[in-house]
Amino acid sequence: MKTRLLPHARWRAPAGATLMLGCLMSTLAQAQPRDFDLDAQPMESALTALARQGQLQIFFESDQVQGVRGAALRGRYEPEEALRQLLLGSVLEVVHTQGGFVVRRRNATARDENTIELGSVSIMGDGRQVDASNVGRSTLSSKEIERQQADNVPSLLQTLPGVSMGGSPKPGGQTMNIWGLGDAEDVPFTLDGATKSGFERYQQGTVFIEPELIKSIEVDKGPHSVFTANGGFGGTVHMETKDAQDLLQDGHNAGAMLKYGYHSNDQQKIYSGAVYGRTDDGLADSLLYLTGRDGRDIKLADTIPDPDQRYPINPQRLPNTAQDLDAGLFKLNLHPTEEHDLNLSWSRSKSTRWTPFSSASYPTPPTQSNINQYGYEGALRRFLAHRETIDTTWASKYHFQPLDNPWVDLTLSYAQSKVEQVDEREQTAFVQVATGGRKMDTAYRDKVVELRNTSRFETGVLSHALTLGGSWRKHNRDTRMYIDTSTYNNANYNFGRFQPTFMPSGEQLTHSFYVQDAIDYGRLTLTPSMRFDSVRNEGEPNLAPIYNNSARGHDYSSQSYSGWSPRLSLFWRATDELGFFADYTQTWRAPLIDEQYEVQNSTTRPATSRDLDPERIRALRFGSLVNLGDLLVNGDSLQLRTTLFRNRIKDEIFKNVGVGCAEQAASDGTLSGSCGAYLPQGNYRNIGDLIIEGFEVESFYDSARVFGALSYSWMSGEHDGAYTNPWGPDVWARGIQPAKWVATLGVKIPEVDMRLGWQGEFVRKTDRLPSDKYSGGMGSSVGDTFYDHFDNASYDTHRVFANWIPQQAGLKGTEVNFVVDNLFNRFYQPALSGDRVYSQGRNAKISITRFF
Repeated sequence: MKTRLLPHARWRAPAGATLMLGCLMSTLAQAQPRDFDLDAQPMESALTALARQGQLQIFFESDQVQGVRGAALRGRYEPEEALRQLLLGSVLEVVHTQGGFVVRRRNATARDENTIELGSVSIMGDGRQVDASNVGRSTLSSKEIERQQADNVPSLLQTLPGVSMGGSPKPGGQTMNIWGLGDAEDVPFTLDGATKSGFERYQQGTVFIEPELIKSIEVDKGPHSVFTANGGFGGTVHMETKDAQDLLQDGHNAGAMLKYGYHSNDQQKIYSGAVYGRTDDGLADSLLYLTGRDGRDIKLADTIPDPDQRYPINPQRLPNTAQDLDAGLFKLNLHPTEEHDLNLSWSRSKSTRWTPFSSASYPTPPTQSNINQYGYEGALRRFLAHRETIDTTWASKYHFQPLDNPWVDLTLSYAQSKVEQVDEREQTAFVQVATGGRKMDTAYRDKVVELRNTSRFETGVLSHALTLGGSWRKHNRDTRMYIDTSTYNNANYNFGRFQPTFMPSGEQLTHSFYVQDAIDYGRLTLTPSMRFDSVRNEGEPNLAPIYNNSARGHDYSSQSYSGWSPRLSLFWRATDELGFFADYTQTWRAPLIDEQYEVQNSTTRPATSRDLDPERIRALRFGSLVNLGDLLVNGDSLQLRTTLFRNRIKDEIFKNVGVGCAEQAASDGTLSGSCGAYLPQGNYRNIGDLIIEGFEVESFYDSARVFGALSYSWMSGEHDGAYTNPWGPDVWARGIQPAKWVATLGVKIPEVDMRLGWQGEFVRKTDRLPSDKYSGGMGSSVGDTFYDHFDNASYDTHRVFANWIPQQAGLKGTEVNFVVDNLFNRFYQPALSGDRVYSQGRNAKISITRFF
């Protein structure tokens, strides 16, 4: 149940029924960590003792806590955190008021009772508890985000099992892979509820959101959420931006923050500042947050190997990789009554830089002949474009939940987002269509409206949380290119102004309806759900007549898809400490605009691909979760989650290359000679099935002095038929992550308000590639070699970190985070990385934050 700040005017204690406990201290003192030593005892006396030790004011009614016992609590906590720890796992909740804290009994439902309360803050579930709705979720809190000091969102998630960053560490070069699926449509992102269409430009990253603006990230692995439509086979990443409440210091209704960060590897400087506040009655709060990054080129751990000595200048500091970014966030939250909430947010990030076409790979240095002809700087600059990328998101959400009507828990949201990228090359630069010509404009626009209501009721011994919802989404992508070479300066090519054939313009319109019923029977929660999606694609005819030729099969007319997605989830809380879960999903996705409307000017494969079937997946996930307390010392906790999964994708949509028909595969012939009856063909086709299966184990330990984590993930994938020859042999699937261990160990030193720790990643080599089983054959000389992911060698990388939040006079309100990535300066090629991508060298990062 949601809690919020309750103004005095809205809360009245019954006369003689309320106890006020604690000393009258300033609210500033409430945030100072203190040592607590409480034995297990009745909750009434436990609250009395905690109020005395923490110097808090706690309001409660005696009959509300009667029969409830408080667990033992020992260690150093901020008083408010100590209170929340004391209530963890009980039927009580705490509400922060201007006068102190109100402890009251929750409005109990079967859902509240069918949860596993975590003994400490964890990344499992929502971070504090696990139930049927979040048992497979991982949540990164603001503390974890601040500790890592990442340049991009995908690198924040790299240490999660089953999750891997692809591409490169260059600005705008990161992709995200979950459970072996790494295309943009496989891992959708949302920001404050706004859908962020993954950027699908060739050799570019998929998400450009500034991590400084983010307070929490939730990762749901697999396609098991009824709220995800038309994709998301790998999983979904939900991000929430910061609020005023996250930054306000206790006892203050207004504040400001200044932050400075520095990264040694690229000498990057990060400047952030914010102002924020809330009204005295708690009816509104707002935040304005600004940040900027300014750095030099990144330095690799060593120089990229050049065994043939082809490149006379092969610098360790990689040219044209500097960060230059500005970002901002505005947030407004209104709480006119206890039943109504309205949230508005706007965020924007803008980066500018000179860069080669590909952000996901490293370019080859200039050869001696190029240097002789153009000079070193000139040879570099010939292949550069000035790239400006702007990512803007508007999000609004209205929530209505009457206190006395369990049938209504209504949310109405509207969001729109836009990603714009402009590449422009100088007159002396080398230009070609494949890299965007002289100038290329790309814009992705999304608008989403969603209405959702959850009704809670009982039918006999069953309790229900019935959710009904519907959404409307409009996705538009607009591309334009200008190329001024003689080949294209004629009417056939609209005098060099047209849409790139590999990035057509178009619109995708989606209407959705879903129903989900979470049914509780004792310790068991069974959640059937059904979703219906209707998708309509429509291409925009190319401005160049040569790419708008019906004789070549260029048909940009609309194509529609629709279908149901049934899901079934089970969560069984076998004991208070042990739970089991299982999920089964059948869902689908429609072709992308690129897949449906890409064209060429050829006689064999020039056509749009309007005959594509949707991709379909059958996904199974099951596992267990254990939460144990008081293992080694009083008050410690251990969480262990084990997950197994198996996904089967049918009718995979893939680029139509290689062997074009069964006759060509059998005769070792040519496309035009053997497949004449099937010409012209589209640029994409449905190929064989794909099976990915794996398991992961993750554990978290926390105590008053020591914390740690250990995780392991493994997966394997096989493809029916080769990617470039569906009639050929079965091959290993592409994009499958190698096995990975991640270990963390740290200590808390409350005497100096500090945490210190180490983290290591240990990654196995990749030795299963599609070309291992099909490197050529009948009808093909290279087989699947072009679609191999990188076969990295085994490697390990280490980091150390520290966090200091001093409480002594003069320093209170300061936070310092320090981390060293790649501590031993390991030189390796990361798993799933782009061409020629090697590890960034040792990078010491520090941030100093001051709250006012």
